[in-house]
Amino acid sequence: MTDNFQVGYQIVDLASFSDIKKFADFYKESHSKLDILVNNAGVVSPPFSETKQGIEATTGINYLGHFYLTHLLKDLLPVKGRVVIVASDAYAGGKITVDMLEGETPRIFQPVSSPGFPQYAVSNTCRILFARELVEKYPELTCVSLHPGVVKTNLDRTVGCCVRCIAVCFQPCFKTPSEGAATSLHCATADLGADNGMYFKDSKLQAVKDGFVSEELQKRLWEVSMAVVKKFESS
Repeated sequence: MTDNFQVGYQIVDLASFSDIKKFADFYKESHSKLDILVNNAGVVSPPFSETKQGIEATTGINYLGHFYLTHLLKDLLPVKGRVVIVASDAYAGGKITVDMLEGETPRIFQPVSSPGFPQYAVSNTCRILFARELVEKYPELTCVSLHPGVVKTNLDRTVGCCVRCIAVCFQPCFKTPSEGAATSLHCATADLGADNGMYFKDSKLQAVKDGFVSEELQKRLWEVSMAVVKKFESS
């Protein structure tokens, strides 16, 4: 916890580009600089199938909402400013292939009737790819992704009863919120040196599984994500 009581907050709906832009405009009106941006929000099995942009809800919130927020605020980040993207080891259940990023509406953005773990996993793969491509686009910044651990939060509030019951059984093994924030704080404040763009776990560098990241994937994901942004901004 911080001893600084000058802490403000603003509620933002990451399922709405309009709301994200409203927040970004509000922030830029009152701040000239942003030292660290931590993209931390996330959902599993949201109770609706798509965002206001018609994007599959889980990936739309967990990844694309943060992508757009970062896009709007990046000019406030100074040289060596940081973008920390909270992902999850759940990415291992969501491999993305190039064909999933083809077409006017790529498959990873297409709504499904009941979003669940497969979409959550894909959204976290997107987050890891996002951090890697941010470094390529803006080498003056420090951008990393991370796994915070399995943390005792209300992230499972919208999953089925069976999953919640299983989670309750394992809660004694879960990290506390403070413990879960440790790797984010490490990535936001430590000297990461040559580890820019990489993935962290337990405040240490963690290799991403083979076949989940590549320059082709991260560049293509960036392209289709920017296409969604440009379509919204031109509407």
